[in-house]
Amino acid sequence: MKTKAGLALVVLGIGVFIAWKWWTGTRRLVPVNVAMPLAAGESVTSPFKLNYDGVYLIEITAGPKIPIDALHCLLGVEADSGKCKDIPTAVGANWVVSGNGGELKRGSSNELHSAPVQSSQGVTRVIGEFPGKAGGSYRLQVAFTADARGLAAANPRLKVAVASIAYTDLESAGVLVFAAAFICVMFGVILLGIAFFAKGRG
Repeated sequence: MKTKAGLALVVLGIGVFIAWKWWTGTRRLVPVNVAMPLAAGESVTSPFKLNYDGVYLIEITAGPKIPIDALHCLLGVEADSGKCKDIPTAVGANWVVSGNGGELKRGSSNELHSAPVQSSQGVTRVIGEFPGKAGGSYRLQVAFTADARGLAAANPRLKVAVASIAYTDLESAGVLVFAAAFICVMFGVILLGIAFFAKGRG
């Protein structure tokens, strides 16, 4: 009896962990990732589907091949405008997100959103956000109004990505899943050990 229970707990623990890893690995947390047009007057239309509930950010990401101060100016995220006298912003955009047969939300790069994010991959500027539901089909349309050729060396990308809080939630849930799986495996191994020694004595 203890052997069967122990094996069941070990299999359950391993199965839960594998299922969680598979599920998280199939979430589309960045459903749109396309090259940003560099000429004013160009536009991008990108349909996409979601399989994770959350707030999604419309972002422009530029790589670190441009000096960081100049990159901040070009992306329009430099707080000190005095540093950008000779470097006009290269980001101007109007966007619309549609879903469920109608317009969901619209906005522009003139509106304030979350603070820019700087990393070894470059700088990311948020130009919009919208609520997304798993299973929904959406369409993003972005019309670019500024000359962005100054960003060419940085290979700018237009992205739709789930907000960072979702990553925090997934990490927290992952810790709980790992703990539950570990406890199942641990107790399973203990029961198997007890069964083994009991059988040896018998």
